[in-house]
Amino acid sequence: MRRSVTTLFAIILLCLTSNSQTFIEDVTCYNTVSGLSSSPVIWGVQDDDGLLWFLTWNGLNCYDGYDFHWVKIKPGDGSSITSDHLRDIRLSPNRSIFCRTDKSICEFSLDDYTFKELSKSRQDSLRPLMNKQWNGLTDRQGNRWYADKKSLYKVVRRHHPSRIIPGTAGERPRSFMLDKEGRLWIGFRNTSQIKIYTPGDTVPETMSLSSNPYVIFQRRNNDIWTGCKPGALIKDNSQNLITDAVYDIKEDSHGRLWIATFGNGIRCCLRPDEARPQVSASLGGSKVRQLLITPSDRLIAATTDGLMIGQISSSDCLAIELRLVRRDSYNSRSLASDDIMALARDSRGNIFIATESSGIDMISEEKLFSDNPEFIHFNKHNSSLTDDVCKSMTLVADTMLITVGNDNVTAFNPTNRTSVNYGKEFWADSCQFTEATPLVLPDGSWILGAEQGALHATAHNLYTRGYIPPIVYTTLAINGGNDEFCLAHRDSIKLDADERNVSIGFAAIDFVDNNGIFYRTRVDGSPWTNASHSRNITLFNLSPGEHTLEVQSTDRYGRWVNNNRKLTISVDYYWHETWWAEMTFILLTLIATGAAVYTFIYIRRINRQRRELLDKYMALIDSDRSKTNQPGKEEMSISDTQQASRPESSPFLTRVRCYIEENIGNPDANIDDMAAAAAASRSTLNRHLKSQIGISAAQLLIEARLQRAEQLLRERPELSISEIAQMCGYTDPQYFQRMFKSKRGYTIASWRSSAGTKEPS
Repeated sequence: MRRSVTTLFAIILLCLTSNSQTFIEDVTCYNTVSGLSSSPVIWGVQDDDGLLWFLTWNGLNCYDGYDFHWVKIKPGDGSSITSDHLRDIRLSPNRSIFCRTDKSICEFSLDDYTFKELSKSRQDSLRPLMNKQWNGLTDRQGNRWYADKKSLYKVVRRHHPSRIIPGTAGERPRSFMLDKEGRLWIGFRNTSQIKIYTPGDTVPETMSLSSNPYVIFQRRNNDIWTGCKPGALIKDNSQNLITDAVYDIKEDSHGRLWIATFGNGIRCCLRPDEARPQVSASLGGSKVRQLLITPSDRLIAATTDGLMIGQISSSDCLAIELRLVRRDSYNSRSLASDDIMALARDSRGNIFIATESSGIDMISEEKLFSDNPEFIHFNKHNSSLTDDVCKSMTLVADTMLITVGNDNVTAFNPTNRTSVNYGKEFWADSCQFTEATPLVLPDGSWILGAEQGALHATAHNLYTRGYIPPIVYTTLAINGGNDEFCLAHRDSIKLDADERNVSIGFAAIDFVDNNGIFYRTRVDGSPWTNASHSRNITLFNLSPGEHTLEVQSTDRYGRWVNNNRKLTISVDYYWHETWWAEMTFILLTLIATGAAVYTFIYIRRINRQRRELLDKYMALIDSDRSKTNQPGKEEMSISDTQQASRPESSPFLTRVRCYIEENIGNPDANIDDMAAAAAASRSTLNRHLKSQIGISAAQLLIEARLQRAEQLLRERPELSISEIAQMCGYTDPQYFQRMFKSKRGYTIASWRSSAGTKEPS
């Protein structure tokens, strides 16, 4: 049976396409406005990387399909020729181009873009081959290039895979159906007719209706039902049952028909076999575009206001309870859009929802009917889809979702989430598609609705596009400088240490049509960037060492192909970034750290020793003062051995101590008088004090006065701060308080409250 149906289709399609045009020639003109350095073009060749080189009266021009790059002779570049005025060129077998001037023949290297003059013998052997007239060239894609005195021309001979089905030109197909006899039914949006293509007949049968057919449906018992707009539901082209605009018809497992109306919601025909079937009133919803009935009798409706879902009752279709699932702007996992265009379900129970302008959503049937449905979104920002507009959709064998946009068709694989985009160049530049659901025939070919008519795309042309555009690197800009065309034939570049910011241009060579090509990049094995039409990448703050840039592109139909091109980027080191410099820095850091630690420990030890000496000295002052102030108490005796062990036992320190004790309350006490009392000069006084107790004479006097203040604060609570300041040699109480806080770290009041008034033991 399957073979017979396929044979019928072969006959149908032979009849439909026999008079179609196979090739279309597009001519494109290039001149100085397009980027050529000059006209006319004298000669042209194509190199091994696919780039085209054209010779003009003003030097060489390289064309990558997007831009013309002018290769100029630069003063001081070591070139043996001094003029851009060349006569003709030839491609050499060793990655170079032979260029003939008026007087000599030179060689242009494609590796480093330099000219050098050939030996005389080599020139003599090439001269007979080069003095000829250029008659154009044919590139590897079959495009023809030629020139006249004004311009360069490209002739592209396109083989369009799609053809308009005879009898549909100028019509707007809205519905397709393949009946059980192998006949193709086509309904139109702008005429109240259906055309039926029967195998073996060259002229279709025409069926006239009362309204424009938006859906054609064949029941399991072979009845043909037609839904129309402005409004009709027609059974077997005889009975008009309702006046609503009907967009879709589905049959459930009980033989009942469910009707999607655009304006009156969902309706049901309980007994469609009756002579005059009755159709229910609206069961819910308003503007419904399409229906889906699952094997478990669940109803899903695509509306302009979200998804309407409900469980179909086996006994009473009117008992269905419908609820609306809508987009929640605060929930990223909700519907992407409430304006639903089409629905599909695979064998695993996944539901696919085509939205008007937000891509495709996917959700399992069970999740959809749960209390918290969460959708997976597919759009041009997070998947391989190139367009978010979906006018219609159909699912083929669980592996291919065919979505129709305004001027493109996409074949999306929901399993591996890859897609193939069939853009305008695949159909026609002016092609605009309708909302007709695509029909996939048994031989794999497609029937699509367009404003120009019904399109038939053969499976061979859909799936056997073999050209893979090669990728070339083109331009390089360093540290924000101008782009320089110097990378087209190189796989590696070397940068100086100060060249850390680079911008690199690239192109996938397709001289037929490169508008549909997308690119992605990655550096050092990082994840691929999102697909875009951008042909440039900028790398900032490159670290020294070796980096790898990869570029991949799609073909002109948006399909990713295996054309990865790598570019190795080597960045030199600054002297301080070398390994030996780093080791030197580490060693010096360790030495400096060790020295700092040693110095810190040494200073702490010395200061501790000096502080101990000072404490002993100040304790002696306090002891002597207490003896003087308390004559009734038993005097403390210090043995000769103890005194000898103390630094203050020396005559020098004794004289200093005596001066301080006598003048501790004298505001006029000064260092000069202290030096005189100690029988030393001022400098000698300070030097001896520094060496023996670690502080200067001024610091010693201040410390003695502050210790005297602490004693008075502790033992004489009745004294005011002014009185204590005067007894300690300070005439200004405020200055005294500042000095106390600076040296002790707390105010006099806080010290007094914490110290108490207890007599020292």
